[in-house]
Amino acid sequence: MVTCAMASMTMAAQGASVIKVEPPGMGDTMRHLGHQKNGISALFHSCNRGKRSLAIDLKSAEGVAAVKAIALDVDIVMHNYRPSVMERLGLGSEVLRAINPRLIYVAVTGFGTTGPKAGEPAYDHVIQGMTGFTDLQGAGDEFSYIRTLLCDKITAYTVCQAATAALVARATTQEGQHIDISMLHACLAFMWPDGMMHKTLHDDDVVPMSPMSDYYQTLNLHDGSIALAPLRDPEWKVVLDLVGYPELLDGPIFATMGSRLSNMDKVNQIIKAPRQDVGVTKALKILKAADIPCARCEHRDTLMENPQIQAIGALETYVTETLGRLTLPTPPVQFAGAATSQALPSPTLGEQSRDILNELGWDDARIDTLVAKQIVQCS
Repeated sequence: MVTCAMASMTMAAQGASVIKVEPPGMGDTMRHLGHQKNGISALFHSCNRGKRSLAIDLKSAEGVAAVKAIALDVDIVMHNYRPSVMERLGLGSEVLRAINPRLIYVAVTGFGTTGPKAGEPAYDHVIQGMTGFTDLQGAGDEFSYIRTLLCDKITAYTVCQAATAALVARATTQEGQHIDISMLHACLAFMWPDGMMHKTLHDDDVVPMSPMSDYYQTLNLHDGSIALAPLRDPEWKVVLDLVGYPELLDGPIFATMGSRLSNMDKVNQIIKAPRQDVGVTKALKILKAADIPCARCEHRDTLMENPQIQAIGALETYVTETLGRLTLPTPPVQFAGAATSQALPSPTLGEQSRDILNELGWDDARIDTLVAKQIVQCS
């Protein structure tokens, strides 16, 4: 539900005009998940700002005809159906790219187009488990989720990048292309550089180091926690003084960068159990004076008040007719260094159905007939 929605919304933030095709009646299932108002969830809005909604039944001849007509003029079609679904509907890559040879057709699947799980349904939870994220996040023999739609969003950015690369290629070749992307493959590639360091090099003379996951440990104090990333020897002198272990600096573990990186489990034991607790404010002052990368660990409820987040304009608050007052991120990419806004509404189900079908040359009488047959929905 999230991958293509978020990918196309990202492209909308960068100038694309996006038509969201969804079924009449219930529409995109994401409309109904989580906090919501007037039948639109915050999750749906966060992934569908700035789009137009066409609510039409793709199992009908009219629905297929509408998508084919739209495909004549668009640059990109993206979907996240299971393999062969679009072909069964008569809207497969070969069909639409025969209509429009310049079309870039992006097919997103959970597990790929071949193999024993190719036809199975996939959600973020399942892909996290299959690509090792639940092992990475867990402790010992226990598995645990990263409790956000990590794999959906990783795949969304992969889709967006691939579609943009295809547009660049088309500028040279004047031809579109078919692109297959699976959540499984995209997230395995994302996991690998640090999460699979210990399975990348195979020769006998490999020098082992602690896995990157061991580097992640917060400094927990009586009034909050600090995320910090000391690396150089002088930085560790400051940290060890701060937590009350100055005598360890010249020991076998803390003396050099190599020894620390090879024993991060033992290094983290010291961070986990500070002998002295000066509090977050004083600790941050000491760490910043030594130019050690650090920040207070924020609660989600206080994110919007963080002065650095406010300073870069990362969030914007605006009002829409359907959802009222709301806050969302601004587009993170600043072309020419200029901040941009995506303070746009998300469409109600079928909000632009009539306009889009009119643009295809369908008159109101024809549309009204399809509405009566529940093939088209106009909100």
